[in-house]
Amino acid sequence: MLLIFRRIFGLENCCPHMFIEVSKAILKKCGGLPLAIISISGLLANRPRVKEEWEKVKRSIGFDLNRNQSLEGMKNILSLSYNDLPPHLKTVLLHLSNFPEDYVIGRERLVRQWIAEGFITEERGRSCQEVAESYFYELINRSLVQPVDIHFDGKVRACRVHDMMLELIISKSIEENFITVVNGSQTIWGNSQCSIRRLSIQDINQELASELAKKDLSHARSLVITTSCCVKYLPSLTKFESLRVLDFDGCRGVSGYDMDGTENLFQLKYLGFNKTYIPELPSGIVMLHDLETCRLELISSLNYNI
Repeated sequence: MLLIFRRIFGLENCCPHMFIEVSKAILKKCGGLPLAIISISGLLANRPRVKEEWEKVKRSIGFDLNRNQSLEGMKNILSLSYNDLPPHLKTVLLHLSNFPEDYVIGRERLVRQWIAEGFITEERGRSCQEVAESYFYELINRSLVQPVDIHFDGKVRACRVHDMMLELIISKSIEENFITVVNGSQTIWGNSQCSIRRLSIQDINQELASELAKKDLSHARSLVITTSCCVKYLPSLTKFESLRVLDFDGCRGVSGYDMDGTENLFQLKYLGFNKTYIPELPSGIVMLHDLETCRLELISSLNYNI
């Protein structure tokens, strides 16, 4: 209970009396599971401090997790946090489906991709960069992502998504045809009648490459590759016509990938080659007049792309 009070009220001993009983009931339903408590705390922190609102959250949780220690019970709590989000935060959270489990994602990499995708617009005199960064920190404040590498000035350099939260947002991405994730045996193609809107390749083999070759990629807005193996199985860039984001960050084998077709990606706004050790940029890059971000190799001791 102290964790909830500290998260919402700033101090452990300053909770108004009217919230104590409902807080105990909510904690009981969380079954002592840390992720459940953290997620509910993030949800309550962004709700009006009105007892009726907290009662609604308590009723929404359903069965006690200490009596129902199933994955479904935990997913129910995470779904509450997701469903409580405004549309703009749902969009940027779903975008994290691009990255595999335990992957550390640099803040700058994320916000530049959000901007390139068109998720971000200027607000009340704030630039797109400032708005995107505020979304990044709001995901952290709501305990939807975990901060990584916090500097002395409070700036967070990167984040990671808990595996159960990642499972939830991948399932939501499939439902909404937001991102198609190619990840070995865990690949789910979704509705065969829908074109692929965004493509994340995390693990691919010949069988998956053959299946992907049957798909229409002409409407895909992003291609994010987080695997360094089997470059020969990646789809040709000539199949893409609408890419805004092309991200090879951390893909060490990209130097063996055929970059023909780069010059025709006229809508491309983000191109990532960070930590790829690519010997030279593709010559077609000079034709990309809308390109806003080109991330090049930066050798660093850190294990993520800044």
